[in-house]
Amino acid sequence: MRRLCFKTAIALLAVFTSAAVTQEPVPTKLLVLGESFSNLPVLWEQEEVFAPVGKWMSALRLQWVVKDDGVAIKAPGNISFFWSKNAATVTVNGRAVEVTPLRQRGEEFFVPLISLAKTLGLTAVVNPEKRLIKLASPLQSVDATQTEIGWLVTLTFGYPLNSFPKTGTLRQPDRAYADFPGAALTAVSLPTPTGTTPVTGFRLGQFSDDPPIVRFVADANQPLSISVAGRGLTKEGCEQWHLVLQPAANRPQWVGQILLRENTAEKATFLLLGWFGGDLKFKREEKTLTVSLPAKPIFPLDLSDFGEGLVQSAFVEMGDGGAKLSIALRQPANAYFRAEGDLGLALVIEVAPQVARQVRLIVVDAGHGGKDPGAMSPPRPGKPQLVEKHLTLDIAFRLKRLLEEAGYKVVMTRTEDVYVPLPDRVAIANNLRADAFVSVHLNSFPQPGAQWGTEVYFWTPQSYPLAESIYRNLLAIIGRKGNGIRQRQLYVVRHTVMPSVLVEPCYLNHPEEEELLRDENFREKIAYAICRGIMEFFGDLRTLERRGE
Repeated sequence: MRRLCFKTAIALLAVFTSAAVTQEPVPTKLLVLGESFSNLPVLWEQEEVFAPVGKWMSALRLQWVVKDDGVAIKAPGNISFFWSKNAATVTVNGRAVEVTPLRQRGEEFFVPLISLAKTLGLTAVVNPEKRLIKLASPLQSVDATQTEIGWLVTLTFGYPLNSFPKTGTLRQPDRAYADFPGAALTAVSLPTPTGTTPVTGFRLGQFSDDPPIVRFVADANQPLSISVAGRGLTKEGCEQWHLVLQPAANRPQWVGQILLRENTAEKATFLLLGWFGGDLKFKREEKTLTVSLPAKPIFPLDLSDFGEGLVQSAFVEMGDGGAKLSIALRQPANAYFRAEGDLGLALVIEVAPQVARQVRLIVVDAGHGGKDPGAMSPPRPGKPQLVEKHLTLDIAFRLKRLLEEAGYKVVMTRTEDVYVPLPDRVAIANNLRADAFVSVHLNSFPQPGAQWGTEVYFWTPQSYPLAESIYRNLLAIIGRKGNGIRQRQLYVVRHTVMPSVLVEPCYLNHPEEEELLRDENFREKIAYAICRGIMEFFGDLRTLERRGE
């Protein structure tokens, strides 16, 4: 039963007055793990408050079935019980808990909230004067262990929270924090950091009461980073959140927990918690996807039932100094990484784009060529110099393959390292009466390393929707900084008569983006993002979730 995980008695805070006794429902504000339900008709009695069975219970992730003589309830952590309108106890996983019976008005049941809090391991705060009730998850304990990658801090709560904590850092003095929405502060002992660690102490506070938020703070003598490493349930049903604290400079890479966020027939998403320093490498072979991880995960992969979605199974294979995530798919699919802020990376796996509704002709223009090399990366010892004309041709071929797999007809303005004058490129598209023209380039800046990110250029109003669609997909899939959709009188987009864009995914003379462009997986992601943008523009693919803009 969930109350087994308490070190002290459940905190049930109630401020009742004689004015609280009523026989009619009163409009009341109910905060459930931070989610607000206003004007809820609540029955107020001398020692208990009752809320009608309904949507507010979903905020606790409860499932319920209303029966003639009560309500059957399922809670997270495999907890289930039946609450009768007559009985003074409920049996929770074989153990009797004293409760107030349900109230019934007509055909509607009302649940006693203080008794519900006691049953589930929640903190209930009741204020009849303000007509306010809060159900929050009480903090149970804080533990900390120093590891090779930094401090691993575990916070245990009496009931599962609905969202990841918000993490951040502050300066003068240096400190890192994690805010837990829907949580209530209780009296817990804090560990004391020792040794030469940059962490000098830990603190807790009730950062907000409406909505309830508990803030955990780590004080330090130098800049810190803070990340979520994992979450899980104890055998008693309490929820644990694991945080990693590291010096902000020279952070070693680490992998926390790998979570399957979604798994439908057409799309699956894994969340890889950790610090990776950049994109990971993966290999795709038919129905298998293998991701090389820089370190062994701190916590095991959740091997729960994957259902009938795109991902059939997944496992982590440990190796010397690292690990591999192997994913078995039910059908071939594309994959790419998406940055998830301080959390780490999301691995997005999508079934190859569906066949276009009609055959359309796309002209793909690989920028530069022959005597015109385009931009070049700065000379670097031990590394070959990258030349724009070679990379644009590589990306153009990849884009051609993806578009043809989706049912489009594709003509390239050049298929080898030759010089094609700009008027000839335009003439190819205009003479063929193409449905769209996409010119692939890579950017550069006079001062190497001073500029980076993604840009898409257009000229005519009919071209803007195509530019917007490609730009949005590039930001989401390759994860670089967005520099905007820009209207410029560039020759190839000014003289073509169909929707036309010139794409600059990143900067060839920026050190980080140069290294990314050396990776064929990254160039494949660029082509995939452009392909998705084209398909969305023509209505052949659902619009990608707007992210990163």
